[in-house]
Amino acid sequence: MKIAADRLVDYVNNVLTAVQVRDDDARIVAENLVAAELTGHGTHGVVRLPRYVEEIQAGEINLSAEIKITEQRSASLLIDGDWGFGQVIANQTVDLLIPKARQHGVASAGVFHSNDVGRLGAYTMRIAAQGLLGLMTINDGGGSPHIAPWGGIAPLFSTNPLSFAAPLNSESPVCIDMSTSVCAGSRVLLAQKRGDVLPPGLIMDSQGKPSTDPNDLFASPPGSLLPLGAPVAGHKGTALNLIVDVLSGALTGAGCSGRGARETQGIFFLVIDVEAFAAMEDFQERVVQLLKRMKNNPTAEGVDEIRIPGEHGERMRQQQMKDGIVIEPAIWREISQIADTLGVSPPPADAG
Repeated sequence: MKIAADRLVDYVNNVLTAVQVRDDDARIVAENLVAAELTGHGTHGVVRLPRYVEEIQAGEINLSAEIKITEQRSASLLIDGDWGFGQVIANQTVDLLIPKARQHGVASAGVFHSNDVGRLGAYTMRIAAQGLLGLMTINDGGGSPHIAPWGGIAPLFSTNPLSFAAPLNSESPVCIDMSTSVCAGSRVLLAQKRGDVLPPGLIMDSQGKPSTDPNDLFASPPGSLLPLGAPVAGHKGTALNLIVDVLSGALTGAGCSGRGARETQGIFFLVIDVEAFAAMEDFQERVVQLLKRMKNNPTAEGVDEIRIPGEHGERMRQQQMKDGIVIEPAIWREISQIADTLGVSPPPADAG
């Protein structure tokens, strides 16, 4: 199925409003999911829509949520998300942080009681678009364990992703958006939906044995994703997992991995005003020259080019805005079935 981005936004929006999501919130969530598709992050795209509908129907997403600032200092915020949509909460938090960072040079925020935010890069890129540096980390508040600590076999940590973006003048911002496991859990879920076999080195089964069967991750007892750096340096991935858990879980009060609570996204933001440290022109020139040295580094055999973080996603976005977004048949069927039960008509099959 290929569909134009604007039509897909409208379709997702219509599904959400059919389950009584507020118009503004539905548009924010729809645009976030489709932006993930555009940049090649289908694991954080419309595949999540059925989950959102189920959570709404189960009362897990508060459709009348209003964020509450529970603690505020000159350059920091602690926010109760009131169990609303993570995309809405994260955008509102960014809007509050940007003027604080400009006033004080740096600003930070912790968020608890938030549902899924989708792709982290959407928010750090939004910060970078304002000429600021953005760092974001997320844990799942003790829910959704998928990664065993290095040397263990029982899942403990969530995928604990982090994102960082830096502004550049005439070029796309540098954007790092990564899980602290060797791959996102959503990638394994997507392989399961497709009936695919995984590449070696991503997961192990409940006995700690290497596996390529995505069903092993979601079995009972469950398997585990391997931490970033496995199989040689998985201790480094576990260390990153721990950093994210401390910032997003312990600091915010959202909760840390292993406590067995419902899934909630503990969020930590750090926003830095470049001009509190250096003239923007000087900063950007330093970064541009660094990126040029990266790009011009001699390539290994079989490597066509060295890519800057965020570069591939921007190319995909431009291409798919032109040609349309390709949605996996299995995912499209699942979305269409839910839409049909809600009385939402799908766009034409040849859209885009």
